[in-house]
Amino acid sequence: MKQQKINEFKFNINKFNIKNTFLKLTKYTVPYNTEPILENLLPKKIKKDEFGNYYYRIGKSKTMFTAHLDDVSWDNEIVNHKTVNDFIRTDGSTILGADDKAGVTILLYMIYKRVPGTYYFFIGEEHGMVGSKGIIRLKKKWFSDNFKRCISFDRKGYGSIISSQLGQICCSNEFIDSLIKEYGKYNLLHRNDPTGVFTDSAAFIGIIPECTNISVGYFNEHSNNERQNIVYLDLLSKASSKIKWDNLPSPGITKNPQNYNNNNNNDYYDEYGEYGDFDNIFD
Repeated sequence: MKQQKINEFKFNINKFNIKNTFLKLTKYTVPYNTEPILENLLPKKIKKDEFGNYYYRIGKSKTMFTAHLDDVSWDNEIVNHKTVNDFIRTDGSTILGADDKAGVTILLYMIYKRVPGTYYFFIGEEHGMVGSKGIIRLKKKWFSDNFKRCISFDRKGYGSIISSQLGQICCSNEFIDSLIKEYGKYNLLHRNDPTGVFTDSAAFIGIIPECTNISVGYFNEHSNNERQNIVYLDLLSKASSKIKWDNLPSPGITKNPQNYNNNNNNDYYDEYGEYGDFDNIFD
């Protein structure tokens, strides 16, 4: 990719538009090892760790938020966006990259709103969690000593709070209940979902007490039919920025080793209409 294309990415800390940010992040596909093309959309003074992951810290929070910069493509291709009602998709010639530029958008918005936390933008998640698994091998004690919660924004559909990844319980009942209640304040319906496969937060199971993955409103990931509900992403970003994450209980999974079943159902809230009226929820 030519330098002038890279320089089209800009992060303006004084003005943030969720839709425009998502469109810029998905202007090109970003396979593993090309993540640096997004550097100019990340905040100034962002740091790199030993594995090439990017991270940014606000305050002394015990919460870590994660998303990954790469996608499943093989080259940096131009993405031709199309908008159909609330959804952004492509012309069918490429993937969209909402997995996981939707999560990246949320993290950037929360940084813009100065929400306390450590924000990790991982590389190579689609290549076997290269960045997260790599850095945990080098700094296991540092992560264990500094964090109580690891939240990945990298799940399809709406309303999932993942309680099990890679066949392992990853967060406690108390944490899930509290987070469901917090999102409910903004009319966003969430539920426990034990059907997680893997995302970067799975690398921290057993090291950080609470590890989960939250739905961000994309569908048909890893395909040219991928689509993102941009209205849902806007609402989720704003709700997530209002949660007091360090106030959430974090007893860890050892105190609640059983699967969580209360009010659990396997509906994936695939129909956006199930959420009802979102008007006037936010300022």
